Amino acid sequence: MAKKIKGEDGKVYKVKKPFYKKVWFWVLIVIVVVAIGGGLGGSKGTSTNKNGGTKIESSSSVGSSESETKTVEFYNIGDTVSVGDAEYTLNSVELTDERNQFDETNPAAVVKITYTIKNNGDSDIPVGLDVEVYGPDDKKSETYPNDNTLGSVAPGKQMDCVANFGLNATGEIEIYFSPLVSFEDAAVFKASV
Repeated sequence: MAKKIKGEDGKVYKVKKPFYKKVWFWVLIVIVVVAIGGGLGGSKGTSTNKNGGTKIESSSSVGSSESETKTVEFYNIGDTVSVGDAEYTLNSVELTDERNQFDETNPAAVVKITYTIKNNGDSDIPVGLDVEVYGPDDKKSETYPNDNTLGSVAPGKQMDCVANFGLNATGEIEIYFSPLVSFEDAAVFKASV
């Protein structure tokens, strides 16, 4: 119920509540928060494949008209995978003896990953923070400060990149590729070092 106030001129005025004190405002806020939460969270169905991206196949056989869909658990070196507007090609994975004299972490091994990213979108894609590595012990590896590529790729262009990571042990590693600003599942590659 609005408050009534008598003015200096003798008239009676109603004082309205501010909009943020009204019930309809808070109902609207709750609906917006639930809608945003549902859009960001949630699962993408009942697929058992945890690997993101779509493998890009280069077909050299013209006579084959069948399209075969394979469920890939991990991608391999040389595969090209599309994640959102980016295409990632893992070129090589190798151990390196190169060390940074100023780094104090002293990892057991340093892996050098070379990959190519192609931008199929309409805006620049940041490069350098789009790779994560998990070692054979399933622990996330930290970026090692060697010659790592940082920058961005313009729309319609591609870039050869290098990323170095410190490992606690050698063995099979998992490499996750996903653009910095992406809600898509990362493409997961597996390699032995």
